[in-house]
Amino acid sequence: MGNSFAVIALMVWPFVAALIFSRTTTVKAIIWTIIGGYLLLPPAVEIPSPLPVVLNKDTIAVLSALVGTIVSATKDPETPRLEGWVKTLMVIYVFTPVLTAFANPEPLIEGITYRPGLGPYDGFLGIVAALVVITPFLLGYRFLSSAEGMKLLLRSLVVACLAYAVPMLIEIRLSPQINVWIYGFFAHDFSQAIRYGGFRPMVFLAHGLWVAMFTAMALIAAAYLMRSKRHLPGHAGRRAIVGGLTVLLVMCKSLAAIVYGMFFLPLVLLTSARRQILVASVIAGLVFAYPIGRWMQVVPTEAISNFALGIDQERGRSLTFRLDNEDLLLDRAVLKPLFGWGGWGRNQVIDPNSGRYISVTDGEWIVQLTIYGFLGYIGIFGLLCGTVIRMGASAWRWGAPRRDKGELVVGAISLIMAASLIDLIPNATLTTLTWLCAGALAGNAARLAQRGPAPDTDATPAPMAGRRLPLRTIL
Repeated sequence: MGNSFAVIALMVWPFVAALIFSRTTTVKAIIWTIIGGYLLLPPAVEIPSPLPVVLNKDTIAVLSALVGTIVSATKDPETPRLEGWVKTLMVIYVFTPVLTAFANPEPLIEGITYRPGLGPYDGFLGIVAALVVITPFLLGYRFLSSAEGMKLLLRSLVVACLAYAVPMLIEIRLSPQINVWIYGFFAHDFSQAIRYGGFRPMVFLAHGLWVAMFTAMALIAAAYLMRSKRHLPGHAGRRAIVGGLTVLLVMCKSLAAIVYGMFFLPLVLLTSARRQILVASVIAGLVFAYPIGRWMQVVPTEAISNFALGIDQERGRSLTFRLDNEDLLLDRAVLKPLFGWGGWGRNQVIDPNSGRYISVTDGEWIVQLTIYGFLGYIGIFGLLCGTVIRMGASAWRWGAPRRDKGELVVGAISLIMAASLIDLIPNATLTTLTWLCAGALAGNAARLAQRGPAPDTDATPAPMAGRRLPLRTIL
């Protein structure tokens, strides 16, 4: 898929990363290597390789950042230690594919269909893939978990989204064509790019949902910048950025992302850091418990469907379709609840006569649950949700809100994680940026456990009147 330039772009990115690492600090280089690869490299394109890892836009960006870090990073005495719960969940996540492979040696033969059994090599490939997936988490934990590192991450999200707004606006007007113009192919079903009488932008991402979620993340980050620097010059410019990103998010025409943005925006602007973190941790706990609730049939799916249908008939039907498929896949998951069915489509429900899949795995949670069982689900969602819950436990012990400005950055990243976690229920929108934020938050919680809350580093001097400031200063 794609033209020769798509392959060239993937092959050149490690050299771009090397240039970035040679020109700036390790923290900035990690952020821009991963964000740049995520936003600019072609989706759905893979480079054939003898390595036991798929070389696509995500893995190439992550491995480039890892190599650059190994070469350029110096030892930091304040590096947070991996906490016990993180180590345990990482071991579970990384080694569950081996258990899944050993639990599924038999081929599945149903009617005219044949799905192969799994062997030791499949388990090995699963371990390698899991290690690559959690690499951004480890990089965030190690390098971005300080207050300054997290602030830089949020500023970078805003700057990247402002730059991405130009091609997004072009595609909102003309339809998603930039990936076709540059890389020679359309990354998804074109009908899903049409919404509410207009177009949803995709640019170089796999779907319009990914673009909308990225914009929602950037909006939360911009709201943090506006609030934390309200006494600095350029506050009007920061307000304009928040307003512009709000409009851009609405123009992305993805209802879920718009709801996330509108719900979390006032939390960032009006509530204390402690309350932001506690709200995020409650959401993370509910997301983690969602599969159990669905399995025990305590989630009011019919009421949720009716509510969605009352708001938007088209989106309501889409949600009902997803919930129906969750029921279908949960019935299959209960047959192998601990280790799952593994890959090769073995987790899907199939029509034995036609050989066509009759189930659709939309949500990340149902993907993990059916492939790797509850053990695999606990490994990956334990890391993602546990990061926010762990931070919430720290915030609960703070008592009355204190050092509020200094902790606002933690609150903002917690809310970004909460929005991302909610979206993993209906969609498989787990990205390298989500892992990077999770790692930064988990590392910050470890730092707080080691030395207590960070000082009020967001305290700001009196404003300077009458000066026009560049965008870098505004952000």
